[in-house]
Amino acid sequence: MFHVRDISLERRILTTNFLMVFIPALLLFVAGFALLGALRLAGTARQNDFAALFPTQGPALSIQYAIDELRYEADHHKTPRLKSFEDPVAILEKEGIAVSIASKDGTIYVTPGTSAEALQNRALPKDTLLHHGPMMMGSAPMNAPAEHHDGAMHHHDAAPPMMPESERPHDDDAEQLLWTRDGVYFAYTSPVTGTTIRAAGALPFLAQERLTEGPAKHLIEALLLVIVGSAILFIVFLGLYLSRLLTEQILGPLDALRAASARIKGGDLDTPMDASAMRGDEMGAACRDFDAMRAELRDARDERARYDAQRKELIAGISHDLATPLTLLKGYADGLLAGLATTEGKRAQYAQRIAGAATSMERLVNNLRMFSRLELGRMPLHPEPVALVPYFEDCVSEQKDLLADRGLRLTLDTQHADATAAANIDRDAFARVIDNLFGNAIKYKETDTIAMDLIVRTDAENARLTFADHGPGVPESALPHLFELFYRTDAARTDTKKGSGLGLAICREIVTGLGGEISASTTDGGGLTITIELPILNGGLS
Repeated sequence: MFHVRDISLERRILTTNFLMVFIPALLLFVAGFALLGALRLAGTARQNDFAALFPTQGPALSIQYAIDELRYEADHHKTPRLKSFEDPVAILEKEGIAVSIASKDGTIYVTPGTSAEALQNRALPKDTLLHHGPMMMGSAPMNAPAEHHDGAMHHHDAAPPMMPESERPHDDDAEQLLWTRDGVYFAYTSPVTGTTIRAAGALPFLAQERLTEGPAKHLIEALLLVIVGSAILFIVFLGLYLSRLLTEQILGPLDALRAASARIKGGDLDTPMDASAMRGDEMGAACRDFDAMRAELRDARDERARYDAQRKELIAGISHDLATPLTLLKGYADGLLAGLATTEGKRAQYAQRIAGAATSMERLVNNLRMFSRLELGRMPLHPEPVALVPYFEDCVSEQKDLLADRGLRLTLDTQHADATAAANIDRDAFARVIDNLFGNAIKYKETDTIAMDLIVRTDAENARLTFADHGPGVPESALPHLFELFYRTDAARTDTKKGSGLGLAICREIVTGLGGEISASTTDGGGLTITIELPILNGGLS
């Protein structure tokens, strides 16, 4: 079953970061779209009501634009002309705001029906300013007086109350812009050209009775605050949740790695990592690699322990197997030196015993040297393609009579073998394997003769060589250990003439060096069966 933890870590990080941005943006878009749609469905009158509560567009924006344009024209014309001010003046007069423009040389323009002095006197009182508070420059006024006639809106021509001379804006003030519910007043004297501009009038765009500080505005403000606050909280908690989720998905496997490394540091190589940490992402791959390393370290430890045990067995075996022939050598040599062999026949017997002990020691040393070279790779094999059926037919025909004289009756079965099937073998080394298996059957026979069946079978991939003798066999418990170094079923190692325990270990090294496998089992009816499997060459030999 598919799990999120199986997605790659890179994709999860990218998806998480995308969702942290996309989901809040989507929600804000939906909320804004819904609010805009509600306003549109409410009709023009309701839109005007809403604009009255938050007048940031429409006439207020036009007035601010016209004031900015007048200021700009006053600063950039040392000799001002009426033509330069026509557009902003038209905008203000359209909204019911009277304008006067004067230069150092005199009046340039005054809105018909008023005068520059009247505009100056129409400045708003300071108590009104303090009571209502001037709005920031560029923002829209809170309220504006107006009257309704026949559904149309007309502006008052009456001016706001006169303010005392001591409270009026002074002419030396470079700029004043006042927005209140009672009107707007703008005065500006350019420090560059000296041009003076004044504008004053009632706020032009909505009826006074519709601009009250009623519950509607507070409700809408509260609603907007709730929406914005909820969006902020949602973004914060979504980010925390996604970050925590991603952190757990990263730190969980890291904790498992840390615990596993602590166990390895303490010498525990047998406990595997938690399976839940081995997911399908990058962290899971790292955990699987780490656990594979643990398994390799465990196998290396077990292999080293096995080799250490083999080395101890090797030393003990060499000591024991050399002790017997050395004792014989010393005993018979001392007998000769002491003159115990008084006759020629006795001396010949002593010399023969000494030669036999030396031969046993030589055979042991040669086997030990060969095994060491094979194990260390200092005695490389030289495999070559060999047709197996002809090879064993020649081997049996050459040795059958000699083996019969030693008590081994050998039969060859190649009925289930392809005559052209070939394998890569080293002829000399493999001949040593065959001689060792024949020799073991003869050494451990309990009767005058012993029978052995040599069976060759092949298939498309492997060749199976079976050496099944019908002798005494070995105990079942000994079968897995037959190919270990210096292993003998004679645990007391009392009969060194029957072998040193190196023969089958050498056979294993040769067979595995050729890419094959060797194993031991019990022969049906009694006896020991040694099976060798070798890979077949594709195509065989023509």
